[in-house]
Amino acid sequence: MSVIEILTRVDAICKKYDKYDFDKQKHLNLSAADADADADGARLYAAVDSNIDAALQKAEAASNEKSRASAVVINAEIRRTKARLLDEVPKLERLAIKKVPSF
Repeated sequence: MSVIEILTRVDAICKKYDKYDFDKQKHLNLSAADADADADGARLYAAVDSNIDAALQKAEAASNEKSRASAVVINAEIRRTKARLLDEVPKLERLAIKKVPSF
């Protein structure tokens, strides 16, 4: 019996008994509200992550800026971004609490 035949048989058996796999069934039975919440959480996380990356790039630009006035303006933008991001932290924490199972 070749390796390919063994893999084919294993796949067939796994497909046959997938309905008894508790973890897969639990994952497949998510309600639409949970799926929407997951998507919203993913979007929020992606937005926060991209804002953090943009702020880091601005900080790098501010450190390399020769003009002090330009550096002050960039640093003010970074502080505003930081304030907006701090407002998003509680939302992310609530989403994380929902997703992390308690032990």
